[in-house]
Amino acid sequence: STVTPRPGFLALAVVDGGGSWELAWQAGSSSARDWKVASVLLGERSRPFRLEFVSLVDLDGPDHQGAGVDNVTLKDCSPAVTTDRDKEISCNFERDTCGWYPSHLTDTHWRRVESHGPGYDHTTGRGHFVLLDPVAPPARGRSACLLSRPQEPAAPEECVSFWYHLHGPQIGTLRLAMRQEGKDTPLWSRSGTHGNRWHQAWATLAHQPGSGAQYQLLFEGLRDGYHGTMALDDLALRPGPCWAPRRCSFEDSACGFSTGGQGLWRRQTNASGHAAWGPPADHTTETAQGHYMVVDTSPSALPRGRGASLTSEEHRPLTQPACLTFWYHLSVRSPGTLRVHLEETERRQVFSVSTHGGLAWRLGSVDVRVERAWRVVFEAVAAGVERSYVALDDLFLQDGPCPQPGSCDFESGLCGWSHLAWPGLGAYSWDWGGGATPSRYPQPPVDHTLGTEAGHFAFFETGVLGPGGQAAWLRSEPLPATPASCLRFWYHMGFPEHFYKGALRVLLSSAQGQLAVWGADGRMRHQWLKAEVEVASTEEFQIVFEATLGGQPALGPIALDDVEYLAGQRCQQPAASQGEPAAPRVSAPAAAGGAILFITLLVLLGLGRRCWLQRKRGCPCWSNTETTATGFDNILFSADRVILPASVTSDP
Repeated sequence: STVTPRPGFLALAVVDGGGSWELAWQAGSSSARDWKVASVLLGERSRPFRLEFVSLVDLDGPDHQGAGVDNVTLKDCSPAVTTDRDKEISCNFERDTCGWYPSHLTDTHWRRVESHGPGYDHTTGRGHFVLLDPVAPPARGRSACLLSRPQEPAAPEECVSFWYHLHGPQIGTLRLAMRQEGKDTPLWSRSGTHGNRWHQAWATLAHQPGSGAQYQLLFEGLRDGYHGTMALDDLALRPGPCWAPRRCSFEDSACGFSTGGQGLWRRQTNASGHAAWGPPADHTTETAQGHYMVVDTSPSALPRGRGASLTSEEHRPLTQPACLTFWYHLSVRSPGTLRVHLEETERRQVFSVSTHGGLAWRLGSVDVRVERAWRVVFEAVAAGVERSYVALDDLFLQDGPCPQPGSCDFESGLCGWSHLAWPGLGAYSWDWGGGATPSRYPQPPVDHTLGTEAGHFAFFETGVLGPGGQAAWLRSEPLPATPASCLRFWYHMGFPEHFYKGALRVLLSSAQGQLAVWGADGRMRHQWLKAEVEVASTEEFQIVFEATLGGQPALGPIALDDVEYLAGQRCQQPAASQGEPAAPRVSAPAAAGGAILFITLLVLLGLGRRCWLQRKRGCPCWSNTETTATGFDNILFSADRVILPASVTSDP
C-alpha cells in the first residue's frame, strides 16, 4: 500500500553496533495516494550500523490502510565520492543542508529544523536552520559537530560569515575551527547566552601559499547543561579577508590586530603560571585559562615615554552612531597611559587613562561616529616603572550611544553588565530578550522603556534553579567609592498567584564581601514596578542583581529594565502621582513598632473572642500572666522598598 492513515506515521531509525537508537527521519500520515521521495543524510559514523523502518498504523480503522517503502538506495558512502553540490559551504538550509553533515560521533546531534527551538530562522523568519537542542532527545554526549565537505582553497585568504543564536541560562560554548591535514585551528568561539536574537559573525581563513591542501570547517557545540539552544543559519564563503569583527574576546585568536612590527603586544594566558607580567585571569572567563592582549611597560621592554600600538583590521563604515566598549587592566604600579585612537582619514584620540590599577578589570567606552572604513588603535605609553603592564580584553562594537556607568535600558544589549555564570551559584546566567521574540522561557510581554513588545529587558527564569540556594548574578562594572548614590530600576515578577517562588535582591560587592541593601519576593502583580535604593561604599564596588528561589521551582521570570545609577546623588522622595499619594518613607523603629502594634491587636481580638464564647463557663477575660511581643530584627518593609538585614558574607 502507498498511503499512511491519518493517525499513523513512518520513520527511519539508525541502530549502531553499541545498541544506540537514533531517529533519522519521520513523516506523518497523508491522504495522498502517490509515492513520495525522501532523502536522509546519515553523516559520518565511526561504528557499523543498520537501518530500521518503523510504522504505526490503525489496523482497526474503517479505512484500513498501511505504509510502504520502495527503492531504498545508499549513495555516496565513500568519503572520496562527492559532487559539486556536496561541497557547498554557503547555505541557508532552506533546500537542504548543502555540503554540511553531522559527525554522529556522540549522542548529541545538529538537526535541520523549521521554525523550532529559537522559534524562527534568520533567512525568512519562517524557514529552516540547523539546531542543537540538548533536550530533544536527551543526549549523553557533551558535544556535537557539524562539518563541511573537504574544500580546495579559492584564495590565499577567504572569509566565512554566518549567523548564530545562543539562548538559555546554561547553554555552553559554540566553536568554529578549520581542520587541515588532521590539525584543528581555532577560528572563533562564543560562550554563554547572547540573548534571544540572531548575531552575525565572521572569521578569516588564512591558507599557506602554494600548499593546495584541502580543508574542512567544523562547528562544535559543547553544552554546560540542558537549559538552552544553539542554532546556525545563512553561512557564506567568499574570497578575501573579512571586516574586523564587532566582538573579540581573544580566546581563539588576536582577531586580526597587528602590532606594527614591534611585537610588544602579545596574546597570552596565565594558565601555565609562567607569564612574567599580566593579570592573573582574563575578563571573558575570569579564569587563568582565559586569553587577553597585554604589553609589558617595564623600562627594559619599553623605555619611558615610548608607545606600543595595537591596530585593528579595517571596520566597515557605520550607518549610525555606535559604542565601542573594551575592558582594560592596569598594573598596581603605574604602567603609564592607555590611549585609544580612531583612524578614518586621519587619526584622532578619543580616550585616555593614566592611573594605578589593581585587581579589577575596568570598562572603557568610546562613542564612534564615522562615515568611511576605519580602524581602532590602542596605544600604551610607558611611565618607566618596573613590573608594569597594560592589558585588554572583550572588545565590543554595538549600535547606539554609550550608556552611563552602571546604567542600561537594555535596548541594544546588557551594556556593561556581566551575566557570567558562577559555578558556585549553580552556573546559571541572566538572559536578554523582548516580548516580540518567540522564546521557550516565560518572559514579560512588554518592556518598560518602550512599553511595547518591541522593547527589550534583562531577565532570568527561576524555574531552572533547584533546591539548595542556587542563584544567578547580574553584575555592574566596577564603580568608584561613594558616600551616597542612588540606584533606580524597574523590575517585573511573573509568578503564579499564591506561590512564593522567586526572589530578587540587590547586593553591593567589594573586597570586603557582599552587602544586601534591597530585596523583593515573588508575591507581585504581573506589571513593572519601580524601586529606588541608596547605596554607599568606602571602596570600589559592583552592584549585583541576584535572582534566587524562595521555595520550590516554578516557571516565572524575574526581569529588569531601565537601570539608572546616579553617582553622587541621593535618592529623593518620589513625587505623588495625580490622584495617588506618595508612599511615605518609613523608618526602621516606626516599621517595627507598627508591626508590634498589629500583632498585639490580633492577640487582643483573639482573646476577646475566646472570652466571649466561654463567658457562660466563667472564663476570665484577662490572665495575670504578662506576654512579651516579639519584635522584628532590623527588617524594613515599605510600599516601594524592601530593605533586608545588612549582612556581610565572604566572596563565593
